[in-house]
Amino acid sequence: MIIDFHAHLWARDDAEEAMAAVAARHGVDRICISAIRSYVPDVEEVRELNARTLRAIRKWPDLYLGFVYVNPKHGDTALRMVDEAAEQGMVGIKLWTSCYASDPSVRPIAEKAIEFGWPILQHAWRKWTGNLPTESDPRHVARLAERYPELKLVMAHIGGDWEYAIKAVRHCPNLCVDTSGSLAHTGMLEMSIAELGADRVIWGTDMPGADLIYTLAKVDRAPLKPRDKQKLLGGNALRLFGGSVSR
Repeated sequence: MIIDFHAHLWARDDAEEAMAAVAARHGVDRICISAIRSYVPDVEEVRELNARTLRAIRKWPDLYLGFVYVNPKHGDTALRMVDEAAEQGMVGIKLWTSCYASDPSVRPIAEKAIEFGWPILQHAWRKWTGNLPTESDPRHVARLAERYPELKLVMAHIGGDWEYAIKAVRHCPNLCVDTSGSLAHTGMLEMSIAELGADRVIWGTDMPGADLIYTLAKVDRAPLKPRDKQKLLGGNALRLFGGSVSR
């Protein structure tokens, strides 16, 4: 199976249809989706976004895997959203820029993910121009992984500044990275596998903001062992889902 671990319903009104079409054209079996918009959303916006995700996974049940998007600062309301998402058939949690990954408000969300056996997909990006006020640096994500070694945690974009990020998280065996959104710098995947191991690197696109073919080529054209490519393109994601996802 080929699984895109990181895609969104945003930036265009027809994202669901467009991503489904490109996935069918290029042999992608499953796409993990969440809906995002504001950097620090209120409760009503989060509910609206998750409703869009739910509509997509119901319309394309054999393609989309839903991740519930929450703002941890919403406390018990965020936890109830996760419970509702589980009842509705979602399979993971998306955290973006509402607060740092190391913020205490994330702890109940992490504990809920552990209870359900779900992965958390956590945005992180180290920017030379400066991060958003509550945008996680890879070090924030590492602190969350350290606190909850049993948590299935995936740091998006290999942290943006991938050389820095890999060094920041390599000591956390429960923390994977996804390849989405970042440029195909020479040596990026090779260093990721050398420092983290092939079991901790996962392919993602960041569609519709990124191109599926370009991001797929980052893995397909990289000088990696065939078995490592298979892990990146689907095997590692299946392991995080406990093998419960079918073609």
